[in-house]
Amino acid sequence: MSNKFSKFIQLGIVGIWICLISVLLYRHYVSGVELSALQSLSGSQFKTSDEWFGIYLQNVKIGFIHSSSEKIGEEYRFVQYGETNLVRDDKDIRSTTRLTCLTDLNYGLKSFEFSTRSGEKNYSSRGEVDEDNVLLVFIETGKQKRTETIDTPGPLYMPATIKQMLYARGLEKGRRFNVPLFNIFSLKVEDTVISVEELIPIKVGANVNTAYLLKVGDNFSWISDGGTTLKEKQASGIVYLAETEDLARSRKDRKIFDYLSLPVLKSGRLLSMPEDLPSLKARLSGIDLSAYPLLNEGRQVLKKEVLTITKEQTDMLEKKTYDLPYQGSDLEVYLAPTSYIQSDHHTIIYNARKFVDIEKNAFRLARFLTSNLYLSMNKMPFFTLNTSMEIFDAHAGESNEHTIMFTAFARAAGLPVRMVGGLVYLKGHFYYHTWPEVWIERWVPADPAMGQFPADVTHIRIMEGDMDTLVSLGEIIRGMKIDIMEAP
Repeated sequence: MSNKFSKFIQLGIVGIWICLISVLLYRHYVSGVELSALQSLSGSQFKTSDEWFGIYLQNVKIGFIHSSSEKIGEEYRFVQYGETNLVRDDKDIRSTTRLTCLTDLNYGLKSFEFSTRSGEKNYSSRGEVDEDNVLLVFIETGKQKRTETIDTPGPLYMPATIKQMLYARGLEKGRRFNVPLFNIFSLKVEDTVISVEELIPIKVGANVNTAYLLKVGDNFSWISDGGTTLKEKQASGIVYLAETEDLARSRKDRKIFDYLSLPVLKSGRLLSMPEDLPSLKARLSGIDLSAYPLLNEGRQVLKKEVLTITKEQTDMLEKKTYDLPYQGSDLEVYLAPTSYIQSDHHTIIYNARKFVDIEKNAFRLARFLTSNLYLSMNKMPFFTLNTSMEIFDAHAGESNEHTIMFTAFARAAGLPVRMVGGLVYLKGHFYYHTWPEVWIERWVPADPAMGQFPADVTHIRIMEGDMDTLVSLGEIIRGMKIDIMEAP
């Protein structure tokens, strides 16, 4: 790990265990995670925030960080607490870090208090900037105490204050910032260069948002257009991922799903009302189409490279519907629980029975579940694959999570459902997407993430499977090309 404390990513003292753990927590204090808000954080609009992140090393969860901020009179107050658990010399070492920071209304440092403990080692410091821009710092390590006086070139920033300051100035691709950062361990003020490298479109429900990729040295940070930090990655391999509180605190290892790296495909055509289209014809290329037989099934017809999708008629579906539970024995696999679909869990069963009391046949239950999940779940992407009960507790997610919840409730109610994945059109581009399909004499697509039943014809089904299989589509579609030929 480098000794240079650049941007809000890296604070470290090489070779000292306690400082390594402290850096993993302290340097990430800048991050924010209220993904569902996606609102600008600057000036008088600054909101109180409550934010959680998981800390990962080689895809293994090693800890979490909790950050909060609030405006108090003429000051902003930032508070952070973090924990890590790592094995060292066959011992499980727990480390904790706490930071409180006060700034002026321009996010310049006024005072701070910092403490950390790892095993039997501890470190603490506190500092205050006076009227002459002199920072006085008191440090305590074990039994040793000392004081440092630091002249500053003007307004001074800490990692906790940088993000808000950047948004106040405005982020644009190619823009560079020179920011004086205070290194809490080396007690030095260092000029840090922060550059905006890329603007990345991200699908969230039926909307598209933007993430800014920031770079300092070999380290990266992805921040939403609402000022929330989504992910940070160090050259050392440490990764910080935005999570809910329960997921951040959990030490359970989960499959990582990096939605920030998903490809986005140009459609070659702008559709004004895609949800109203009766059909869609498009030319597909760039992948071996014969390897994916579901491209040519049901409402999708593939001839050579030309795919035609025709929307289902709801009046026909209502005629073919049936009372639940499904009585056939040919679709048992689509009624069974899996590691992600906990349709045999008592909470899922209880809620499914309540849903069936409201809507007792296949068509109406599918329509009800689509609407219910669309309205009740917060729209935010997750970096990990989670079970239906974890998603139930979070009440949030993107297409993966909506698909899992729909499938769990439907199967518990006796409605056969399969999970499929492919692409969906939004605002001129096609994005990775998953959705459930219900059995009503044929597989009929629903989309609870976008509130559609039946789902519109811009849903291009490529494959089916459990969620850990469907996420492989991210790589499969990377070289794919789609040209819309007809959209009447």
